[in-house]
Amino acid sequence: MADGQKHICCAEGKQMQYRPWSHLPVDILNLIIRRLPKIIDQIYFRFVCKNWHLAKVPQYEGNVPWLLGLQWDFDINNGGAMTQLSSFHIPSPNNQFHITKSIVKKEEEFFGAGICASKYGWLLLQKSNKSFFYSPFSRKAIKLPNMEINFNRATFSSSPTSPDCICFVIESSKSIAKIRISICSPGGLEWRTIAVDGFKRAVEDVVYSNGCFYCVFSGGVLGAFYVAGRDWRVLTDMEPIIGIQFWARSQLVESNGELLLVCRSTNFHVFRFDWSEMGWIEIHKLGNQALFLGCTSFAIAAEWKTSALADRIYYHGECHRSYFYYLPTNKKYACEDFYPWVVHDAMERVWIEPPSF
Repeated sequence: MADGQKHICCAEGKQMQYRPWSHLPVDILNLIIRRLPKIIDQIYFRFVCKNWHLAKVPQYEGNVPWLLGLQWDFDINNGGAMTQLSSFHIPSPNNQFHITKSIVKKEEEFFGAGICASKYGWLLLQKSNKSFFYSPFSRKAIKLPNMEINFNRATFSSSPTSPDCICFVIESSKSIAKIRISICSPGGLEWRTIAVDGFKRAVEDVVYSNGCFYCVFSGGVLGAFYVAGRDWRVLTDMEPIIGIQFWARSQLVESNGELLLVCRSTNFHVFRFDWSEMGWIEIHKLGNQALFLGCTSFAIAAEWKTSALADRIYYHGECHRSYFYYLPTNKKYACEDFYPWVVHDAMERVWIEPPSF
């Protein structure tokens, strides 16, 4: 965009002055962006260049995650460019946008990559020993060094464009006696890996909070990796939750500095980690909060316009639909209000935080 130029006639005699499109005044940018009918087009408009990022986007419920369906393909009519097929489901206003964009040529290694984590509007994707960050909004990719371990779960601490971003992956299963942890930062040359004594349990989820990566294992066992000291600790005993038969992997959620654990049996069970007892305590209300469960889970404030979402747990269900579980009634409901759409069966579903303005 910086190379394109706009012809501007100035009051300097008869001389014409040439200026880049990127130098358009902010008030003109705001006039243009208001004429774009779709939120997603307004977002792409702002990503054209740094100056255009100053344009204001009309308000929407910015704290509620969007539902993204993502699929990769190749465009044979565009020199084999890899194509992003996206379906954005924006909860308020209720809109659905299908986007097909050629993002990068000759990057076959990205094709078929799976989503490992989603935070700050970025996806962490992985295929074989290759991993990379990708933003479906800016369509930018950030490659990471090749990995040496076959990890089970992954997350990252902050936006990949931030200098303090750390990517974290962990490998643990019933068949191996060691837990292996690898960390890396965007721009780093290699992953740093440590191995610690394990207990032959599968790691089920990971979250980052206050300088620490927390990992939950089958049965609710909680471990912590402290970034500053590269220190690993097991925080609970080996049987922290008794009397619940888990039907699926448990999921960790960071909520205002607290750790919540969501377990699914015949119903959903929610636990809060009690630091004084170093164990899980079951809770039966979320208060003014809603949870969104996925490869990365989110907790949001359910207040004002989104107060109806309080005490709901949103999750991806069968038939490519999304549902919510309402804790006060212990029942599940189809998402007919905020997320009524059916994602195409070939698309991978993920909650994604919308870009901030």
